[in-house]
Amino acid sequence: MNSPNVTHRRPRVYAVVLSGCKATFTNDFRRKSRRLHDLLTGLGFTPPAAAVSNALIFGHLLTLLIIGAGTVWTPEVAGLTPVGIPFSTPDVVSIVSALLAIALLQSRRRYTKAHRSWKTVSAPLEVGMRSGLVLMDLALAGMFILQNLRWHEGSNLLAIGALVLSTFLVIAPLKRIAVRVFAVLTIVLSTSSLIALLGDASWLEGDDTLGSGLTHKVLLILAGTVFAAVSTPLLYRVTAHPRALRGRGVLTDLSIKAACIFLLSSLVLSVMERTPWPWTAPFIALAVFFSGLVLYRSSFARLFSPETLGFALFLVRLRPSWVKPLIIRSLLTAIVVVTPLTIMLCVFFLLGNYDQAAVLLVALVALEISVDALAVQRRTAVMPASHISKLAQKSKAGLGAALCAGLAVVFSGVLGTAAPQATQGLWLTIASGALSLVAALLTALVFIDAPAWLRELSATETEDT
Repeated sequence: MNSPNVTHRRPRVYAVVLSGCKATFTNDFRRKSRRLHDLLTGLGFTPPAAAVSNALIFGHLLTLLIIGAGTVWTPEVAGLTPVGIPFSTPDVVSIVSALLAIALLQSRRRYTKAHRSWKTVSAPLEVGMRSGLVLMDLALAGMFILQNLRWHEGSNLLAIGALVLSTFLVIAPLKRIAVRVFAVLTIVLSTSSLIALLGDASWLEGDDTLGSGLTHKVLLILAGTVFAAVSTPLLYRVTAHPRALRGRGVLTDLSIKAACIFLLSSLVLSVMERTPWPWTAPFIALAVFFSGLVLYRSSFARLFSPETLGFALFLVRLRPSWVKPLIIRSLLTAIVVVTPLTIMLCVFFLLGNYDQAAVLLVALVALEISVDALAVQRRTAVMPASHISKLAQKSKAGLGAALCAGLAVVFSGVLGTAAPQATQGLWLTIASGALSLVAALLTALVFIDAPAWLRELSATETEDT
């Protein structure tokens, strides 16, 4: 007697999953379209909204084409070695898979923040909504799982495990304990795949014997990654405002993203040293570092900027004496959350005899903090608590990091090819001093401009409509 109910229930479950997937994918597409349009408008471009949407559609179609090609095509084992980059195809697939697994962990966190009110409404609906938010990522994960199965190496097997666990974790509605277990296992497998790759990579070593070069570099990368992952949330927890966000999820996000930024920067530095363009190694590492900070800033806009205390901005208008403490607090938080990354990358530069690059890194970090503070202050998005989830779209956090990434790329071309080796250190010292002076002037402008900025705040964007 139950067979008809089972027969009718299964299509209804599938329909609920598909409807949730479609709705969430559509909403996420619209959010990305608005965010990209706001970013281009802030940079001085005025593209029509339809053009931005068409560009995103083209990007999705291109991604689907790549997924289809990667599913049926087995590339040559040589990989990037013919062009001088010491990575074979199994190595590249393993690295990208490990990074994608960690990105899927962040996607689950993003779903929890954006769709908290829909949780536990219906298990099939929740599965569909989670799938819609990461639909393209899931397709990429499936393609990389097939690619990893084609290569019988240890790092690829570990990457498969990380992808399978992260895919299940991002879709399934699990209990908190299960989420923690799966997240820890995914991070362990992803990190282990990178460690296995580093352990077999003789290109990291300066000679032909298994000596201190490979061992010390691998240990330094691992130590720096662990240090950034542990110290960043601890420093933020100690120095953050008492009313700032201190949830376990926020601290976990800080830990994962800080560790990934250092890990990628140090790996890029080690790889570029073994390419035909070793003079660009420190500059490309700097570009990767600040490219990671772009996402770091934008995803934590509520922590790193005056928008952290958006409601307090109205109270400050009533008491101008609160202006400087608020600005100082935001600058202090911005400094604290990048200090472990900067210290470890400086140590990595110094041990690699890139002394001027370490000085340039400190100067660029100072410039990035001051530019970001001024850009956010000039274009602050103050919204009520009910709209606070849209802050990452409205905020201009990350523009300073994008500027510094561009400067690092310019330095790689100008100082790497045009300037002789003998004068390169002199030019880097001059550039570092100039950037530090600009950072100091911009910081002074932030304090001088703060009272006028607060007086000119309008309440139009803060009203619930």
